[in-house]
Amino acid sequence: MRTGATKDGRLVAHYGEYYLDAGAYADYTVNVARAVGLTAFGPYEVPNVHVDTYAVYTNKVPTTAFRGFGMQELYFAVESQMDELAYELGMDPVEFRLKNVVVPGKSRMADGELLREDAGAPADVIKEAAKLIEWDKPSEKPKEPWKIRAKGLAAFYKGPIQPSNAAASAIVKVNEDGGVDVLVGTGEMGQGTITALAQIVAEELGIPVEKVRIAPIRSTDTVAYTWQTVGSRGLFTDGQALMRALEDLKRKIRVVASNIFRVSEDRIEIKDGKACVSGEPHHCVTLDQLALGYMLPSGMTIGGPLMGVGTHVPDRNVLTDPETGQVLEDGHLAPFYTFGAGAVEIELNLLTGEIKVLKVVTVFDTPALNPGLAEGQAIGGAVMGINIALRETIIYDEEGKYKGLFPEGMLLNPCLSNYVLFRAADIPEEFKIKFLGVKQKDAPFGAKGIGELVMIAWPAALANAVRRAIGIRITELPLSPDRIIREIKKHKPELLKDVEKYLELSL
Repeated sequence: MRTGATKDGRLVAHYGEYYLDAGAYADYTVNVARAVGLTAFGPYEVPNVHVDTYAVYTNKVPTTAFRGFGMQELYFAVESQMDELAYELGMDPVEFRLKNVVVPGKSRMADGELLREDAGAPADVIKEAAKLIEWDKPSEKPKEPWKIRAKGLAAFYKGPIQPSNAAASAIVKVNEDGGVDVLVGTGEMGQGTITALAQIVAEELGIPVEKVRIAPIRSTDTVAYTWQTVGSRGLFTDGQALMRALEDLKRKIRVVASNIFRVSEDRIEIKDGKACVSGEPHHCVTLDQLALGYMLPSGMTIGGPLMGVGTHVPDRNVLTDPETGQVLEDGHLAPFYTFGAGAVEIELNLLTGEIKVLKVVTVFDTPALNPGLAEGQAIGGAVMGINIALRETIIYDEEGKYKGLFPEGMLLNPCLSNYVLFRAADIPEEFKIKFLGVKQKDAPFGAKGIGELVMIAWPAALANAVRRAIGIRITELPLSPDRIIREIKKHKPELLKDVEKYLELSL
């Protein structure tokens, strides 16, 4: 990639050729390549952009969609480039980002779409991440002279790039015990969507969350429809369908209650699991009394089984021109974008090449409907992303070193005994997670998804920290000890000589 900026630090152009190794079969890598190309150069306003993205067949294990959908790889390159540009211009990397970050309601993305006014807080997440990592405060010097501490930061954004008709639906039913059954099509795989949806129902009807039951998906014949559980879209899309189902349910409750008390529907308030006449707290009926219809003393029943239905289709989602990648008309490529920033402080051992992550900071612009679950997502995703940056790699015998033992090109680490992963002792010591609470108007309670975004920042943030620590830009992952030592010997051997002199003197 090549990126141009003015002397005062304003981005003016970006050219990129992005190649994704699809392996022997294309599978979903073609779609990942499309998302990478449309994201282009991240959350920055660049007036002139040309990006070509290629999914390439190779004689390797097939690749496919993974949490983050190609964004870890893209932002590793983009955010490394941003730091290098900043150094070239003599600017602080944080200030350089803030000078070029997109502005909701004013900036156009690489695909030509105008960023909606309530899209989020692209600048604020960078500022807050820098504040929490204490960017302006130098890292403490370790006691051991062969160790160096440094900080790194990366900004990002992502939205679910999906078909413009990627719909969702929801059904809400009130039971005789006052509990509520909910049918949605989104699947729960640990991301917490089902819990958040239950909280929405509880909040809207004023009932304990324990009285809300989200039906498990055993068959698509027995649940509502949703397009797919992908792209961090579950809370936003299924949440909107659920909100509309609740609106439908509450409308029906008001009709029944207004007939019971012989008042207009607009005088009925629904709260604390009851439908009451406004200003008359003694004129109330509970949800369990209304569930199957309200029976009068005479035996006549008003209403019937209470059920609400809602659907959601993305508003003004448009496609892009297959030749230019530009939106076909004024609209949005994704129904929402979540903006975030991640920062780390590391300790690098010059003797061993090992990187110890001391502190992790993650900031998102969205509100958190369930702060505990959202924080857990952020911490778990950070550990997963840092593991990718520091440890994970697939090794092939590309040069035929083991010819005679294995077929040439053989995968050499196919199992967990030699595919290195984090252990509990490797997890960073300190996490700081913050949600800024900036709401998008059409999102459920203003909230957007973060399930994939928690993964994105870490390869870039760690590489940027290494660059600040030893002055070497490493452009390959993982940032393993052997790679660190190899790069130091190649580009900064004097760092090792200084350490060797110290060790000789101490002996």
